[in-house]
Amino acid sequence: MFIFIYMTFSSGFNNYVEQEEKKHVASVKQQLTELYVELGSWQPITQNTQLWRSIVEPENAPGVPNANKQTSNSQPKQPTDSASPSLLWINLPAGALKTGQRISLYDQNKTVVMGREYLHDNPSVEPILLRGKIIGWIGLVPSLLVQSSPAKAFLSAQFQNYFMITSFIVLLAFVMAIAVSRHLIKPIKKILAGTSELIKGNFTSRITVLSKDELGTLSNHYNELALTLGKNQRSRFQWVSDTSHELRTPLTVLRSHLLAVQDGVFVADESRIRLLLKQVDKLNCIVDDLAQLAHSDTANLTYKDSDVDLVSTFTQTLENYAVRFEQRGITVDSHDLNNAGKFIISGDKERLQQVFINLLENTCRYTHQGGQLNVKVGTLDRKVVLTLQDSTPGVSPSDKQRLFERFYRVEKSRNRDFGGSGLGLALCEQIVEAHDGHITLHDSPLGGLEVKITFPLIGR
Repeated sequence: MFIFIYMTFSSGFNNYVEQEEKKHVASVKQQLTELYVELGSWQPITQNTQLWRSIVEPENAPGVPNANKQTSNSQPKQPTDSASPSLLWINLPAGALKTGQRISLYDQNKTVVMGREYLHDNPSVEPILLRGKIIGWIGLVPSLLVQSSPAKAFLSAQFQNYFMITSFIVLLAFVMAIAVSRHLIKPIKKILAGTSELIKGNFTSRITVLSKDELGTLSNHYNELALTLGKNQRSRFQWVSDTSHELRTPLTVLRSHLLAVQDGVFVADESRIRLLLKQVDKLNCIVDDLAQLAHSDTANLTYKDSDVDLVSTFTQTLENYAVRFEQRGITVDSHDLNNAGKFIISGDKERLQQVFINLLENTCRYTHQGGQLNVKVGTLDRKVVLTLQDSTPGVSPSDKQRLFERFYRVEKSRNRDFGGSGLGLALCEQIVEAHDGHITLHDSPLGGLEVKITFPLIGR
């Protein structure tokens, strides 16, 4: 920027000096012509140095009569060059360029009258004409060609001023760059340090948000990431712990009974084998639930979407449990389904049946002997709502919030004595959400648990 401004300024100033000197030479030519007409020759000028000075340097010849003393050089004017970057030279005093000292006069034969001895010593030469006839020559050495000219001295002074200003700005920019870079680098260093902690497994690491810009947003995202990773780590540890705990119980029973048979304490009769097979079935149940849950977590492409009648699908599943409900003495009220008509949703029929099987299985296992199950269906905001209400026992609010957690069971009333793995509702939630649905748990008016499942309808 300094080079550009200085070069533009120099170019504009040089044009200004050139124009002013041309104006001054034109004014001198006019006065010399008038003087020649009056005197008839250049002889009076040769004999009168003061007269010559009054013409070429009117500012430096006070007291000498001159009708044309107000030359164009007495009042420096604004340069006409529109590209000039600065007008500082307007303040130059009259005569500061000393143009008159570099003007020479020659007669028609190119013999010197005043100034330099030879005409060719002047880079700029112009004829003086009178009615189309050359009466003399005027020569000029431009200010820009003089080593110690006022114009060059002025440019040199401006160069020094610009250089000082530029140096100050560069220094200021350097200081500001250091301050700004430190301000910007500080949160970046914190983020780098934080990510290093995450790599080491320290998910409790947090970053203090120092700004509201993009770096502040990145810091917030880092904190959210660390929080999520911490939750996932705790969930993974809990998952491994719960899985090992669930598998340990039937394995312990199997091992103890087999050791007893091996030592001759127990006889491997039919009842003993039936007991061992029951423990094997529990293991199979847990393994199947784990496999299904993992499959639901990682393989959404296994869902084969098609148009499914929700009422018809649930009714078929309910019919398969008729014998189980009869054995438990549980009364099922499903009249609402018979009059509901068709509710078409988009989903995987086998997956939906898996949801219904888990829910009905829970009712069979946990509802008290002689209990009741009410099934209702309805619509709300272009969605179908399927409601299952069973009778006692109920579930406390704190337990209700955790029933969708894997391996979680309500103690006393809903425990592993009934053969469940605690994965059924977790599977239900996974499958329902994969169908863009929603499943919630509430207190049943019958004293037990109410399950509401909502699916978006199609074709209505």
